[in-house]
Amino acid sequence: MRELLIEGGHGGRIEMRAGERLEIVNVEGSQICDFFAFRADDIGEFLSPGHTRAELMRLTLGAGDRLVSVRRAPMFEIVEDTVGSHDMIFPACDPPRYRLGFGLEDHRSCRANLAEAMADRGIAYEHLPDPVNFFQNTPVRADGSIAYGGASVAKPGDKVVLRALVDVIAVASACPMDLTGINGDRLSAIRLVVHES
Repeated sequence: MRELLIEGGHGGRIEMRAGERLEIVNVEGSQICDFFAFRADDIGEFLSPGHTRAELMRLTLGAGDRLVSVRRAPMFEIVEDTVGSHDMIFPACDPPRYRLGFGLEDHRSCRANLAEAMADRGIAYEHLPDPVNFFQNTPVRADGSIAYGGASVAKPGDKVVLRALVDVIAVASACPMDLTGINGDRLSAIRLVVHES
Protein backbone atom coordinates (compact mmCIF):
# COMPACT_ATOMS: atom_id res chain seq x y z
CA MET A 1 0.00 0.00 0.00
CA ARG A 2 1.23 3.49 -0.89
CA GLU A 3 -0.33 6.68 0.40
CA LEU A 4 -0.14 10.38 -0.39
CA LEU A 5 -1.87 13.15 1.60
CA ILE A 6 -2.56 16.26 -0.49
CA GLU A 7 -3.20 19.38 1.55
CA GLY A 8 -6.09 21.65 0.60
CA GLY A 9 -5.22 23.92 -2.32
CA HIS A 10 -2.28 21.78 -3.45
CA GLY A 11 -1.64 18.90 -5.82
CA GLY A 12 0.26 15.64 -5.88
CA ARG A 13 1.15 12.73 -8.11
CA ILE A 14 1.31 8.98 -7.67
CA GLU A 15 2.17 6.21 -10.14
CA MET A 16 0.12 3.04 -10.51
CA ARG A 17 0.42 -0.26 -12.32
CA ALA A 18 -2.45 -1.92 -14.16
CA GLY A 19 -4.63 -3.82 -11.70
CA GLU A 20 -3.85 -1.62 -8.72
CA ARG A 21 -6.69 0.23 -7.00
CA LEU A 22 -6.63 3.91 -6.09
CA GLU A 23 -8.77 5.23 -3.24
CA ILE A 24 -9.44 8.96 -3.52
CA VAL A 25 -10.57 9.89 -0.01
CA ASN A 26 -12.32 13.10 1.00
CA VAL A 27 -10.65 13.50 4.39
CA GLU A 28 -12.85 16.18 6.01
CA GLY A 29 -15.70 16.32 3.49
CA SER A 30 -16.82 18.91 0.91
CA GLN A 31 -13.45 19.01 -0.87
CA ILE A 32 -13.35 18.74 -4.67
CA CYS A 33 -10.58 16.66 -6.23
CA ASP A 34 -9.56 17.60 -9.77
CA PHE A 35 -8.21 14.32 -11.15
CA PHE A 36 -5.87 13.86 -14.11
CA ALA A 37 -4.03 10.82 -15.44
CA PHE A 38 -1.50 9.96 -18.12
CA ARG A 39 -0.35 6.62 -19.55
CA ALA A 40 2.96 5.90 -17.87
CA ASP A 41 4.57 4.78 -21.13
CA ASP A 42 3.10 7.57 -23.29
CA ILE A 43 2.05 10.83 -21.62
CA GLY A 44 0.55 11.93 -24.94
CA GLU A 45 -2.35 9.66 -24.01
CA PHE A 46 -4.28 11.04 -21.06
CA LEU A 47 -7.60 10.75 -19.28
CA SER A 48 -10.30 12.64 -21.20
CA PRO A 49 -13.61 13.68 -19.58
CA GLY A 50 -14.95 14.60 -23.03
CA HIS A 51 -14.29 11.17 -24.51
CA THR A 52 -15.56 9.51 -21.33
CA ARG A 53 -18.85 11.43 -21.67
CA ALA A 54 -19.12 10.31 -25.28
CA GLU A 55 -18.45 6.67 -24.43
CA LEU A 56 -20.91 6.66 -21.51
CA MET A 57 -23.46 8.85 -23.35
CA ARG A 58 -24.15 10.75 -20.11
CA LEU A 59 -22.73 13.42 -17.84
CA THR A 60 -22.74 11.44 -14.60
CA LEU A 61 -20.38 8.84 -13.16
CA GLY A 62 -20.86 5.85 -10.90
CA ALA A 63 -19.59 2.41 -9.93
CA GLY A 64 -18.95 0.19 -12.94
CA ASP A 65 -18.18 3.07 -15.30
CA ARG A 66 -14.96 3.16 -17.28
CA LEU A 67 -12.95 6.33 -17.70
CA VAL A 68 -11.28 6.52 -21.10
CA SER A 69 -8.36 8.32 -22.67
CA VAL A 70 -8.20 10.86 -25.46
CA ARG A 71 -7.79 7.80 -27.71
CA ARG A 72 -10.98 6.24 -26.24
CA ALA A 73 -8.97 3.49 -24.56
CA PRO A 74 -10.12 2.45 -21.06
CA MET A 75 -7.81 3.76 -18.33
CA PHE A 76 -9.80 3.18 -15.11
CA GLU A 77 -12.88 1.42 -13.87
CA ILE A 78 -14.82 2.90 -10.94
CA VAL A 79 -15.18 0.02 -8.48
CA GLU A 80 -16.66 2.00 -5.58
CA ASP A 81 -18.29 5.41 -5.21
CA THR A 82 -19.79 6.50 -1.89
CA VAL A 83 -20.84 9.97 -3.13
CA GLY A 84 -22.40 9.78 -6.60
CA SER A 85 -21.91 13.49 -7.32
CA HIS A 86 -19.05 14.30 -9.70
CA ASP A 87 -18.39 16.63 -12.64
CA MET A 88 -17.03 16.02 -16.14
CA ILE A 89 -17.85 19.45 -17.61
CA PHE A 90 -15.73 22.10 -15.90
CA PRO A 91 -12.10 22.71 -16.81
CA ALA A 92 -9.61 23.13 -13.99
CA CYS A 93 -9.54 26.49 -12.25
CA ASP A 94 -6.56 28.45 -13.54
CA PRO A 95 -4.79 31.80 -13.10
CA PRO A 96 -7.09 33.61 -15.60
CA ARG A 97 -10.15 32.40 -13.62
CA TYR A 98 -8.88 34.11 -10.48
CA ARG A 99 -7.57 37.17 -12.30
CA LEU A 100 -10.68 37.80 -14.44
CA GLY A 101 -13.27 36.67 -11.91
CA PHE A 102 -11.78 37.94 -8.67
CA GLY A 103 -8.91 40.32 -9.49
CA LEU A 104 -6.33 38.01 -7.89
CA GLU A 105 -2.91 37.45 -9.43
CA ASP A 106 -1.28 34.87 -7.16
CA HIS A 107 -4.05 32.46 -6.18
CA ARG A 108 -3.27 28.74 -6.38
CA SER A 109 -5.18 26.79 -9.04
CA CYS A 110 -5.79 23.20 -10.11
CA ARG A 111 -4.20 23.81 -13.51
CA ALA A 112 -1.06 25.22 -11.89
CA ASN A 113 -1.05 22.29 -9.44
CA LEU A 114 -1.10 19.90 -12.42
CA ALA A 115 1.70 21.84 -14.13
CA GLU A 116 3.81 21.63 -10.95
CA ALA A 117 3.16 17.90 -10.50
CA MET A 118 4.14 17.11 -14.11
CA ALA A 119 6.89 19.72 -14.52
CA ASP A 120 9.54 17.06 -15.13
CA ARG A 121 7.62 15.59 -18.08
CA GLY A 122 7.84 18.63 -20.37
CA ILE A 123 4.15 19.10 -21.15
CA ALA A 124 3.40 22.56 -22.55
CA TYR A 125 1.05 24.43 -20.20
CA GLU A 126 -1.53 24.99 -22.95
CA HIS A 127 -1.60 21.24 -23.65
CA LEU A 128 -2.46 20.19 -20.10
CA PRO A 129 -5.71 18.16 -20.11
CA ASP A 130 -9.03 18.82 -18.42
CA PRO A 131 -9.91 16.98 -15.21
CA VAL A 132 -12.57 14.67 -13.95
CA ASN A 133 -13.79 16.62 -10.91
CA PHE A 134 -14.55 14.07 -8.23
CA PHE A 135 -16.93 15.20 -5.47
CA GLN A 136 -17.93 18.37 -7.39
CA ASN A 137 -21.61 19.31 -7.13
CA THR A 138 -22.47 21.03 -10.43
CA PRO A 139 -25.61 19.36 -11.82
CA VAL A 140 -27.08 20.33 -15.18
CA ARG A 141 -30.57 21.82 -14.89
CA ALA A 142 -33.47 20.92 -17.19
CA ASP A 143 -32.92 24.13 -19.21
CA GLY A 144 -29.30 23.15 -19.89
CA SER A 145 -27.74 25.61 -17.44
CA ILE A 146 -25.24 24.42 -14.84
CA ALA A 147 -25.89 24.84 -11.13
CA TYR A 148 -22.63 26.26 -9.78
CA GLY A 149 -21.65 27.24 -6.25
CA GLY A 150 -23.34 24.50 -4.29
CA ALA A 151 -20.92 22.88 -1.86
CA SER A 152 -19.70 19.36 -2.49
CA VAL A 153 -21.99 16.84 -0.82
CA ALA A 154 -19.06 14.57 0.12
CA LYS A 155 -18.90 13.67 3.80
CA PRO A 156 -15.70 12.99 5.78
CA GLY A 157 -14.27 9.67 4.63
CA ASP A 158 -16.28 9.49 1.41
CA LYS A 159 -14.30 8.04 -1.45
CA VAL A 160 -14.06 6.95 -5.04
CA VAL A 161 -12.08 3.79 -5.79
CA LEU A 162 -10.56 3.36 -9.25
CA ARG A 163 -8.95 0.25 -10.70
CA ALA A 164 -6.17 1.11 -13.14
CA LEU A 165 -6.52 -0.72 -16.44
CA VAL A 166 -3.09 0.41 -17.69
CA ASP A 167 0.05 1.72 -16.00
CA VAL A 168 -0.65 5.38 -15.19
CA ILE A 169 0.67 8.55 -13.63
CA ALA A 170 -2.23 9.91 -11.58
CA VAL A 171 -2.37 13.55 -10.46
CA ALA A 172 -4.86 14.96 -7.97
CA SER A 173 -5.50 18.55 -6.93
CA ALA A 174 -7.37 19.38 -3.74
CA CYS A 175 -9.13 22.28 -5.45
CA PRO A 176 -7.97 25.73 -4.20
CA MET A 177 -11.29 27.49 -4.97
CA ASP A 178 -12.15 29.23 -1.70
CA LEU A 179 -14.15 32.16 -3.10
CA THR A 180 -17.48 30.59 -4.15
CA GLY A 181 -18.38 28.02 -1.47
CA ILE A 182 -18.03 25.09 -3.88
CA ASN A 183 -15.56 23.43 -1.47
CA GLY A 184 -17.72 24.21 1.55
CA ASP A 185 -16.46 26.70 4.12
CA ARG A 186 -12.77 25.74 3.95
CA LEU A 187 -10.19 23.89 1.92
CA SER A 188 -9.20 20.46 3.19
CA ALA A 189 -7.09 17.45 2.29
CA ILE A 190 -7.49 14.65 -0.22
CA ARG A 191 -5.83 11.31 0.53
CA LEU A 192 -4.66 8.98 -2.23
CA VAL A 193 -4.18 5.34 -1.27
CA VAL A 194 -2.90 2.78 -3.78
CA HIS A 195 -3.57 -0.89 -3.08
CA GLU A 196 -1.63 -3.52 -4.99
CA SER A 197 -3.54 -5.89 -7.23
